[in-house]
Amino acid sequence: MQTDKIRVSSDGTGTALAMDEVERFCEYMGLDRKSALRMRLLAEEALGMVNAITGDFEADFWLEGERDKTCLLHLMAETRMNLAKKRELIDASSDKKNAAYKGFMGKILELMEEGLYAAEEEDVNAVNMPSMYLAMGAYDVEVAAAAANAYQWSLAKYRDGINAAKDSDKNAEEAWDELEKSIVANIADDVRVGVKGDAVELVIEKRLDTYIM
Repeated sequence: MQTDKIRVSSDGTGTALAMDEVERFCEYMGLDRKSALRMRLLAEEALGMVNAITGDFEADFWLEGERDKTCLLHLMAETRMNLAKKRELIDASSDKKNAAYKGFMGKILELMEEGLYAAEEEDVNAVNMPSMYLAMGAYDVEVAAAAANAYQWSLAKYRDGINAAKDSDKNAEEAWDELEKSIVANIADDVRVGVKGDAVELVIEKRLDTYIM
């Protein structure tokens, strides 16, 4: 099943409609109360990230899945926002950072925005990774190209990298703690950010036979 695509924006437009689609999706998929709650939480986190983006921003939101298998939550954004203005706003801030870049989902937000910059500039190397630890989740360009992406980042790959380094690296240990505190990182089986042509896509995957929390 695939739901209708709902246009959501940073001013909150479309959020209520998107959540209505989540409810219909959960009913169609026959999700129990706990699974439906998890899907709603994932959707709320993703839509909250959209609302945190500075300036005019729009994306398509939809869900798809197969019963008793996997649910996928999608956000697809094209390079329609004024990226030059966005960078000016960040550069003008006192600490040269967007205040929304906090916690795990803040880093995902930053990855999406950097992906939009790269898509606009048609240069995958324009993706500026927020930290070396998020770089652990980035696929090589050749691997991403095989998946029809110019660039791809995966929570599963990032989690493995952080887990391997956390016993010997204090920063990796802190990053692991950040993951443990994140609703999305705890519920989702994977989170992927990929650049495809002139668009960047966020996909949150939840397998219905796995429960992390």
